Amino acid sequence: MLDTRSAWIGKHEVVNVTFDPAKVGYDALLKAAMEKGCATRAWTTTEAQAEAASKRLGNRATALTEELRDAKESDQLYYLSHAAMKYLPLTPLQARRVNGAMYLRTNPEKWLSPNQLAQLKRVEAKLGKEATALKDFARPADIGALAAYSAKLDEALAQ
Repeated sequence: MLDTRSAWIGKHEVVNVTFDPAKVGYDALLKAAMEKGCATRAWTTTEAQAEAASKRLGNRATALTEELRDAKESDQLYYLSHAAMKYLPLTPLQARRVNGAMYLRTNPEKWLSPNQLAQLKRVEAKLGKEATALKDFARPADIGALAAYSAKLDEALAQ
């Protein structure tokens, strides 16, 4: 999977999944989503997708005919935005995986490095002492800025 985005199709809230078909087939992706309870419906963009989705979901598979509208940016990483992990220097893919794990009520820490796990403990300790201690920190979207952000966060956590 390359990316996920919260979006809307008509009145339905959906997850738009961008994936590399050379690495994972649509049917395998759909099967995995169903096993996790994430695919109650599917909108397809090709005949092959429509056939695979129809086999798995029956009439809950639909050809995408309406415009896909991105959800508000604040909804993109909803679960992460309400957790101490939001302060960690996560790559965009890591952030999506952590957010997804929180949604599925599985352990999001499996997506963190040992350094990030240690940093998380310090973040939680800092927030435990003063809930607003990191209010001016926001993880950068640019992956190139993560190292500088991590250093700045470490400096604030040491105070």
